[in-house]
Amino acid sequence: MKNKQNSFSFYNDDNNVVISDAVGNFDMSDNPDMSDNPDALRNYETALHSLADNPSTKHLYVYLMSDKEWFDRFTGFFAGKKTLPLLYDPFFKMIFNPVESRARLSELVSCILGQHVTVIEVFPDTSYAFVNSFVIMDMVVRLDDGSITNIEIQKVPYDFPAARISCYSADLVLRQFRMLQGMNEGQRNDYYDDAAAGKAGNETSQAADGSSSKPSYENMKKVHTIIFFEKSSSSLKSPKDKRLYFHVGKTVFNTEINMKLLQEYHLISLDTFRKYRYSDIIEGRIDSADIDCDDTQYENRLTEKMRRDRLMYLSLFTAETPDEINRLAALFPELFPIRQKIREYLTHPKETNY
Repeated sequence: MKNKQNSFSFYNDDNNVVISDAVGNFDMSDNPDMSDNPDALRNYETALHSLADNPSTKHLYVYLMSDKEWFDRFTGFFAGKKTLPLLYDPFFKMIFNPVESRARLSELVSCILGQHVTVIEVFPDTSYAFVNSFVIMDMVVRLDDGSITNIEIQKVPYDFPAARISCYSADLVLRQFRMLQGMNEGQRNDYYDDAAAGKAGNETSQAADGSSSKPSYENMKKVHTIIFFEKSSSSLKSPKDKRLYFHVGKTVFNTEINMKLLQEYHLISLDTFRKYRYSDIIEGRIDSADIDCDDTQYENRLTEKMRRDRLMYLSLFTAETPDEINRLAALFPELFPIRQKIREYLTHPKETNY
């Protein structure tokens, strides 16, 4: 791809960005898939402008402009050769919209955590402490027992060292604690407002349920960190079985004391899934295998629906071509609406952006 004004490659030999002028300056005439399809070229330009002009998706535009592999994937989608990279922020939110597709989002999170959850709120990314990370979704979900769990889903293209995972998880714990502090501060303010109005009968601030409004660690709930890895580092290769792709972690003690700490981790190696499971699934062998789930890591065994949903969504995230999406939709009818949503983005990208 050449720049009309400067006449040199957009990417250098290391696939790093060389120039990033307005999208309209880029000539796609050297891309035969695009140059032979005016509609595809027009929709591609509309989509790229939409990403660049929207503050909430500007970071995706910058990422696409700086990574040749994903830029080619994006242009390949509009040429009808590739499917959308669904793990990226606006595309993920388009499919798993927390308002329009709350049930689908809850279903995805449930099959990952191994317990039924319902998404009640999604926090904006703007308050996140690690602004340079590529955050897909930051959310709060309500569990069946009424507890609240913070969940963050992150798209990490290559590597994500253990120290950084710990930092992200710690940030979520602190965020939850500060949120509880804010709620308790609100309760104290309500008490003093009532006292000023002569409605309070004592000096001890109490919550509506009778509990103290002072910040309490006992009100803290589990924090789950969910990370999808496109390309796994060596630290994510299991010495137990090279085919294992779904890694669940939590703190345990050698003396087997029953102290359940808050932080749990769900690390998913999509490249390992693709190598050892995806080909079977795309050929129609969708029965759950031993490597798909370790029931010892969950309080209750995963239901058959959760096992099936896990294979369905991981396959969806792994698929690269429209033909693969069609084959998956034939195996999992629940994917037909998602396939339709992807097609809508192909023809009306600006209207479909989340």
